[in-house]
Amino acid sequence: MNPLRHLRHRLARTLWKPLDRREERAHRPQWFLLAGLRGPDSRCSPDPGSLKPIIPPADRFWADPFAWSRGATRYVFCEEYPFSKRRGRISVLELGPDLLPTGPAVPVIDEDRHLSYPFLFEYRGELYMVPETARSRRVDLYRCTGFPHRWTLEGSLMTGIEAADATLIEHEGRWWLFCAARQGKARINESLLAFHADSPLSDAWIPHERNPLVLDYGGARPGGRIFRDSTGALLRPAQDCVPRYGYGLALHRIETLTPQRYAERRIWHTSGRSAGGWRALHHLDWHDGLLVMDAQRLLPLEGAPGG
Repeated sequence: MNPLRHLRHRLARTLWKPLDRREERAHRPQWFLLAGLRGPDSRCSPDPGSLKPIIPPADRFWADPFAWSRGATRYVFCEEYPFSKRRGRISVLELGPDLLPTGPAVPVIDEDRHLSYPFLFEYRGELYMVPETARSRRVDLYRCTGFPHRWTLEGSLMTGIEAADATLIEHEGRWWLFCAARQGKARINESLLAFHADSPLSDAWIPHERNPLVLDYGGARPGGRIFRDSTGALLRPAQDCVPRYGYGLALHRIETLTPQRYAERRIWHTSGRSAGGWRALHHLDWHDGLLVMDAQRLLPLEGAPGG
């Protein structure tokens, strides 16, 4: 990354912090979900403002949605964060034909540690989940033993690394694991690393020779499942953390991906403010015709002016 651009990003984040603290003295940030039926065409303009909001109860937030379907029924797995517990768990929502929940969110993985970003993938007829467990310094793998509610811990893909938002993709006969992580001077919100293996169930992932592949607050950290558009191109959602975490979202077209080389270019970008007047927007998932995203709003705190 250009050193001057990097300095500008860090300066913008520093200057923005007092404004955020002032807002949050009287308000609580709440993530909520967005959903709509559409597929990733070659233009790939997700248009978050046209999606249907799915609002959680006021005592929690829902973020990092990943869609899945069984038959005609659609589900969304997400981080559910009850404010009273001060840690996330993985829950699932069943959506009706109107794309609204048919009932309350049901916890499916709830442990004595923070869980988020429930990345889903299928391999050899089995459904797996890799939720974020960065604070445990592990990338853990769960297998579905009774869809959608029962999940069993199978083991760890990697240990000894504070990895966030692990995202897997098969490409040209190899499996790739992308994540954000602390490495050297790189911080989680500005880093993209990649590892590769011959199986997504491997515990021997090889670091990419050029890690970190991207060092940029404006578009490094993963922001959802890597998917293919209608032309077969790989598109990587990325978080824009300038001027604050989760401020916006970008799509990057991966143009080169080998164990020795990596190249991508940005093809789409928006912020929460420009997409729907929201405070933040930081995740996107497309699966089986369902597009899900998340956005953030501010809720007045009880006892605060206007609350």
